[in-house]
Amino acid sequence: MNRAFHIGAIAWICAVLLSAPLGFDPRAKAAVGACLLLSAAVMRKRLPLWLCAATVAFGLSLAWLALYSSLTFSAAARLEGAFVDLRGLVLERVEYGDYTRLTLVTEDGPLPSGIRVSVGAPGALDVSPGDVVEWELIMDSPDAASRAKLYADAVGLRASMAGAPRLIEKRLNDWRVLFARYRDAAASHIMRYLTGPEGGVLAAMATGRSELIAADLRASYARAGLSHLLAVSGLHLTVFAGLFDALLSAARCGRRTRAAAGIAAVLLFMLMTGCTLSVVRAAVMAVICRAALLLGRDSDTLNSLGFALIVILLQNPYAIFSTGLQLSYLATMGIAACADSVCAWCARRLWRTDARSLRRLHPFGYAALLAFSTSVCAGVFTAPVLCVAFGQLSLVAPVANVLAAPFVMPALAGGLLCGLLGFIPPFAVLARACALAGGASIHAVNAIASWWSVLPFASVPVRAGLVTLWMAACILGGALLAANRAPHTVRLYAASLAVVALLAGMLARAVAWGPTVELAVSQSAGSVALACGGQGAVIGEPDSVADAQNLAAFLKDNGVKRISLYAVRKDGALFSNRTHALSEILPVDTAFGLDQTYGFTAELPGAHVSAEGKDAEIVSIEMGGLRIVKTFDQTPAAADVLINARGQIVAAPGVRLKTTARYYNCEIMTLRRTGAAGPDVLPRAAARQTEGMP
Repeated sequence: MNRAFHIGAIAWICAVLLSAPLGFDPRAKAAVGACLLLSAAVMRKRLPLWLCAATVAFGLSLAWLALYSSLTFSAAARLEGAFVDLRGLVLERVEYGDYTRLTLVTEDGPLPSGIRVSVGAPGALDVSPGDVVEWELIMDSPDAASRAKLYADAVGLRASMAGAPRLIEKRLNDWRVLFARYRDAAASHIMRYLTGPEGGVLAAMATGRSELIAADLRASYARAGLSHLLAVSGLHLTVFAGLFDALLSAARCGRRTRAAAGIAAVLLFMLMTGCTLSVVRAAVMAVICRAALLLGRDSDTLNSLGFALIVILLQNPYAIFSTGLQLSYLATMGIAACADSVCAWCARRLWRTDARSLRRLHPFGYAALLAFSTSVCAGVFTAPVLCVAFGQLSLVAPVANVLAAPFVMPALAGGLLCGLLGFIPPFAVLARACALAGGASIHAVNAIASWWSVLPFASVPVRAGLVTLWMAACILGGALLAANRAPHTVRLYAASLAVVALLAGMLARAVAWGPTVELAVSQSAGSVALACGGQGAVIGEPDSVADAQNLAAFLKDNGVKRISLYAVRKDGALFSNRTHALSEILPVDTAFGLDQTYGFTAELPGAHVSAEGKDAEIVSIEMGGLRIVKTFDQTPAAADVLINARGQIVAAPGVRLKTTARYYNCEIMTLRRTGAAGPDVLPRAAARQTEGMP
């Protein structure tokens, strides 16, 4: 079968991933795209269908990316780093304890109307969805990777407050505001009727409000390979559509009636959950499937998947940089392409029979085997993205997903019904019953995640880009060998070559980087966490409860059971909610405020931490032959790496520094000395720190 849309989608993805990060001139992209389209038109009768589809998709992608960037984000990019006074409608508010993030859509000012701006603000700020505000903001200047992530969410700029917002009017009848307010209200209904961690997970599954989940529970789900359950995705839409179709079947509705009603229900669910990209992908595929049913035609899963992705990329070419869409697309491709074949292979090896006979003779065994095969295929295809995005690979995910699968449908049904019935006061008792029923299922899923995540082999850290590339190459090579039915000898040679390539690459990386030091810095650099030989230290109070949970997750993943040293600037910070959140996850042995001491010295395995004088504003960390200094003000200090109160991280000459904000929602620093430090290295680091300061 020629799957033109499937092949076209793959070519479209390749074009965006190759051209967008490199920052080519839009006119060059448009010219290359036009040449490819012209070549495809001239050679259409000589090229096979798959190659023609790939050429057309590649050319269209380049041309559309150039046009979209020029029309949508070019004006926003020119304002990065500037102070801007704009007018906008608040569409969404997401709470992170004492910190909140608002999404505005511009209506007036230096930006074109319709540009989305993400604003970080204090949690006490009295602004809610539906407010039209005038606001002076400081626009951030993100790096290329962060900018692509923003564009993937259709956000043109990220900003922070430069002044207080001025309320102009309230516009509560905007459809985007109505659905945002519905999600907030539905989540509050679920949390009111179902307290505890189960309420947060159920609210996340039903409304997409994943910020309600505790960091330690989120880490357990990630280690068990169940984190996809915590965000509204294509799986949830599939379950919802299945439940709705079952209700219509019980009501003895006809096939065409069910298909038409199913399309309406799918579109409504998409709007209710915020139109996340993975849900939109699943919704388009569901609409295609039901439209084919109405027309009496068959639908091909891979072609439908490709068509759905092209629809999304036409709406926003940068959407492919969304981790959620990447995982959704690859998981669906793996399931559609390989799940049945893997299930049949396992049936022949385990039951000595074909899959059809197994389905007839042992339906429950077949269902379990198919669920396991589906989980394995989805996990294999998404493994490179999981490693890049989250830095770990769950080894128990196939088994954990099979065990959790029976509880997903009742949990989602209970959450959706509770959120809806909560709007009708006479149905409060029924809403509570639905919440409790869903909570019972969530409790079982939480138990599965917690039990499997504590196993020492539950997940392995994979953060080296080399390993991720090797993994992707192995998956692609294995798929090609399987598709071409390569002989056993060829497969054995390919596996041996892959192992040799991995070992050689790891050796080369070890030689290139040598011994390294890794620290975690909170988002605004208010605190620093380091792990040494199973002991941990935290310097500075975390900026929020979420930051405390993120730093604790970093320490736990590095083998820390207790925090040996916790030093904060002011003694009163030892009694704050942020400190309490940190100590709840990891017990603290020694804690003090720098304003109550005359300096200190602490020895950890492989690290020396010290500060001098009363009310010390500088804490020095010496480890791995490097001196890392954390300052609580703008005072220059001699250091190999300097972390100041403005969130700047500066490395001295001769020190190689690599940072990533990909893991734990905080900055992870990996550093080593690359050459002999000259006598002026430390003063030069301090001098560089003062550049551009008022």
